[in-house]
Amino acid sequence: MAIQRPNIANNNSLASNGGGGNNNTDRARDLSPISPRSTNTNNSQFNPRLILSQIISLQSFHYLVLGIIFQINHVLFATSITIDRIFTTKYLDVWSAYGWIDNAAVLMSSLIG
Repeated sequence: MAIQRPNIANNNSLASNGGGGNNNTDRARDLSPISPRSTNTNNSQFNPRLILSQIISLQSFHYLVLGIIFQINHVLFATSITIDRIFTTKYLDVWSAYGWIDNAAVLMSSLIG
C-alpha cells in the first residue's frame, strides 16, 4: 500500500499563478501524511476496533436471544431459568426431553442471531 500524494506540479503552478492564500501552509498540508487529501480511501484496511465491536455486538445479541428463548421455554415447558443453562453444557442432554428443549433453544438462537 503506497501513500498517494497529490500532484506537486499542480501545486507549484497554483503558487506561481497566484493561487491565493498562504501557499506554504497549503503545500505543507498537501504533503502531510495525515492530510485528508493524502489518506488511503481503501475500505479493506485492517480495523481492530471494528472487529472487536462486531464480536461484542454479535455475542450480546446471541445471548439476548438465547435468554428470551429460555424465558419462553420456562413459560411453555416449566424449565428452570439459571445461568448454568445458558453457559454450560450440563443441560444439553440428547437422551432426555428437557435436554431436547434446551438443544432446540440453542439451535434456534444460533439461527436467529
